[in-house]
Amino acid sequence: MPKVNEDYIFYLLQTIYFDNIDNANASDAVEAMHDSVEWIHTQVWEHDGHSSDYVDNLNGRKAVKEFLTERVKEMQIEGIKHKVNKVLTNGISGSFQADVIGKDGVKKPFFGWVEIEDQKIISYRVLPG
Repeated sequence: MPKVNEDYIFYLLQTIYFDNIDNANASDAVEAMHDSVEWIHTQVWEHDGHSSDYVDNLNGRKAVKEFLTERVKEMQIEGIKHKVNKVLTNGISGSFQADVIGKDGVKKPFFGWVEIEDQKIISYRVLPG
């Protein structure tokens, strides 16, 4: 299995995933994900009834795309952006630290863990910082 570096994971997370989420493009965002992704997400920026008391647990890129297709519309109204600040990896899995940034510049930190297979994210876990 080929290993990946921090720059590649940053590219998957920031450029493909979060930048497309921030631009309401769920179809392109999920291109960072493996077809068999396990996607576990705890809400960082509470809005529209979404609370950090609930964990979304999805399996498969199709399920993530369906979920994000609706959620990105709400994020556009909310005006939040995502910024990955740091990535660490052993070449197969890695952690990252990022912020959700509101229209007013308020930052809410979050942390994540990813595992890579076939140059895509096969495991994605996020929790508030």
